[in-house]
Amino acid sequence: MADSERSQAPDPDSDLGDGKSYPRRDSGARVQHSGAERGQDRVIALFVTVTWAAVVFAVDGLLAIVLDRDPIGGSVTPYYGLLALLFAGVLLWFVLVGTARSRGPWFGTLAAAAGVYLLLVASALPIGLVLAGQQAGSPFAVAAALLAGVTVFITWAVLRRSRLKADS
Repeated sequence: MADSERSQAPDPDSDLGDGKSYPRRDSGARVQHSGAERGQDRVIALFVTVTWAAVVFAVDGLLAIVLDRDPIGGSVTPYYGLLALLFAGVLLWFVLVGTARSRGPWFGTLAAAAGVYLLLVASALPIGLVLAGQQAGSPFAVAAALLAGVTVFITWAVLRRSRLKADS
């Protein structure tokens, strides 16, 4: 098959069944975009990450009241929790930027949830195994991880919908 015939062959990825034609994807899962579009994704991911951190902070506060339990047990500096949340936010930002233009949100959703959970548990290891064990069973770490996964999924869905509207 000649190159000109291959480029005219129908691409199942360019037709979503709604009668509209979308740009053909390269061999990877991502479409090549300009630097301005990538910069826009980074700014959106930053705002979403800051919002995620604020929601996690609020949810942890509510859980602490409801469960009558401190989010971080033991004799740890109060800055430990903030630093762990900051590192988790950086991880989430990278996942959001990577997932913004992907075909589906599933890998990013799982990566964010698992990554945030593992980071929150692993960040306690330098302090001690007891704290790492407490973090592993902590509802606060689970809530942060679930919220990270939900954040990636919702962000991907909103960006995808807005881009489809902009293309039509």
